[in-house]
Amino acid sequence: MKGVDGDKKAVKLAYHIFLKLRNSASNNALVEAYYGSTLALLGRDASQPLEKADKAQEGLDALNQAISMDPRDKEIRMLRSNVCLRLPESFFQCSKTAVEDITFLLNHYQKDSSYLTKNQVKDLKRDLRTAYENMGKSDEADRVLERYSK
Repeated sequence: MKGVDGDKKAVKLAYHIFLKLRNSASNNALVEAYYGSTLALLGRDASQPLEKADKAQEGLDALNQAISMDPRDKEIRMLRSNVCLRLPESFFQCSKTAVEDITFLLNHYQKDSSYLTKNQVKDLKRDLRTAYENMGKSDEADRVLERYSK
C-alpha cells in the first residue's frame, strides 16, 4: 500500500519480492497479479515516457495472464480493474477490461451478499461509473448501475 500511495522505494522492494516469488511459484495466479501490479507502479514512477508505457503494458500483460490462470479470483479481478482505471484510456484503452472485472465482481455479490463488503461495493460502483465515463458512455453507466442498486 505504501507503493500505491507513492513510495517509490516501496514499489521497487515489492517488485523484487514478487519477481522472486514469481520465479519460484510460476503457476501462482495471485503472485502473477501482484507482480503485474508492481510493474504498473514501476511504470507510473518511471521518468521516461517510453519506460512508463512499457512497464505499464508489461503489468497489464501479467494481470491478464493471472486472469487466464484463475478467472474467478476476486482479488485478481480487483487488482486488474484498479490498474486499468488508473492508466490513460487514450493510450491503453483498458476501461472495457475494468468494466468486465467490476461487472464480474458485482454479479457475484448479487448472488452472495457476503462476497464483498459494503465499502467494496460502493467503491466498485464508483469505479464502474468512472470506467464508463472514460469510454465516453456515461448514459450506459447509469443504466448498468441501476441494475446493481436493487
